[in-house]
Amino acid sequence: MKRMPSFTFEPRLRPYPHQVEAVSFLSERDYAALFDEQGLGKTKIIIDTICQGIATQVIQGALIVCRKSLLGTWEDEVAKHSYLKSIQLRGGPNARGIHFMWFAHFYLVNYEMLISEKERIRDLLQTRAMAMVLDESQRIKNPKSKATEAVHELRAFSRRRYIVTGTPVANTPYDIWAQIYFLDGGATLGKTLQEFIERFSVEKQPHKDRVIKESGLKRLRKALSPFSIRRLKDDVLELPEKRYETMVVDLEPSQRQRYDELREELRLSLVAMDGKTVEDDASNILKRLLRLVQISSNPRLIDTSYTATPAKVQVIRDLVAKILNVQEKVVIWTSFIGNIRMLRKLFHEAGAAMLFGEVPISERDSIVRRFQVSEDLRVIVANPAAAKEGLTLTAANHAVYMDRTFNLADYLQSQDRIHRISQERPAYVYNIVGRDTVDEYIEDVVYRKQMVAQFVCGDHDELRIAEPKYTKEDILRLLGG
Repeated sequence: MKRMPSFTFEPRLRPYPHQVEAVSFLSERDYAALFDEQGLGKTKIIIDTICQGIATQVIQGALIVCRKSLLGTWEDEVAKHSYLKSIQLRGGPNARGIHFMWFAHFYLVNYEMLISEKERIRDLLQTRAMAMVLDESQRIKNPKSKATEAVHELRAFSRRRYIVTGTPVANTPYDIWAQIYFLDGGATLGKTLQEFIERFSVEKQPHKDRVIKESGLKRLRKALSPFSIRRLKDDVLELPEKRYETMVVDLEPSQRQRYDELREELRLSLVAMDGKTVEDDASNILKRLLRLVQISSNPRLIDTSYTATPAKVQVIRDLVAKILNVQEKVVIWTSFIGNIRMLRKLFHEAGAAMLFGEVPISERDSIVRRFQVSEDLRVIVANPAAAKEGLTLTAANHAVYMDRTFNLADYLQSQDRIHRISQERPAYVYNIVGRDTVDEYIEDVVYRKQMVAQFVCGDHDELRIAEPKYTKEDILRLLGG
């Protein structure tokens, strides 16, 4: 009979003290949440925790659930930080069936695969004593998504459960319920989302309130504390500082004209609404506000007759020239594919590369590796929604935001691609904002969301935030009414 190979369970690389602390915290619990700020090496913490669990025979392995684009990253990290075996559960149905039969310590699967392979994954969890780890667990924040339902069905078959994210409250406190339900089946926050709402009296969008009610948020923070651990980079690492600069620019004249025309159209439609209608039609209003974001960024995104140079493009051109002149690298973030293609062409002489949803995973990984080591690639243009997680881009120490949406997680996670372990220079984050545009509104909303999220996580003890610009009157004022 063929003998199973022997393995060493010690870490390959020596952990930082804060990582040792986290491994101890997670290893002592059947379920736990690792909420460390982005850039603290959460992947290594999980790998070391699983290694320790296998060594002490508490578990025999782990199922790591992550986004598809990060499967290769996890495989590389397991090899980098341990002596154990990992395997990606991917390919066609037959290939996946074979992979399930192979021996490994780490089985890597993406969230979408959980849905189609739920039965085989359940069999795997029942056959071996396994931990189940949700990487970037805010991915299951929607209780009604098929991936969330699959995760919740499988949770009972795992020996240990961990969730990992630096942004557990991605946009609203409601985001946390489905993640914690995976851990404890509703013991802490309630069996249903409605029970959670009633138990903690937490509003869906507290950042909209002029006076934020802290009592429910405080109870929520206290409820999470026994099984969650969170540290900030400033508290545990000696990283170079991160500096922010908001660059307010005046729109180019024909860009201004197009913006004002669309703004007036939206303003007139809002004038006809009462406050309740504005609240009920918020989704449509946000979509129309997004068109204003596009014009403030680059009118050609929605108007092909526009031929002038957008104001932000000129600012980015000058800023990137200064960065390249001092032999440093930069990541430019924009939410729009049209901008990504345009900026890549603009900076082709600097070897600019693109990262967004249509870039194949193998090509993306190659771009990241080249960016980190090659002087021929000095500019990356990326979409935060597609490239905000799992990437180390510390060869750059400049992040430029051509535009932003209301999504807090996209903003926080993307900027920390350059500000994490291995960064040795000060990191600069530039937010380019169109004067007298919706950009100013987004600045306010994202800031307030961030304050609420950090309060829930325990980053600060008080919510001292100025009043929001979120009433009908304030929106009209933003729109020039």
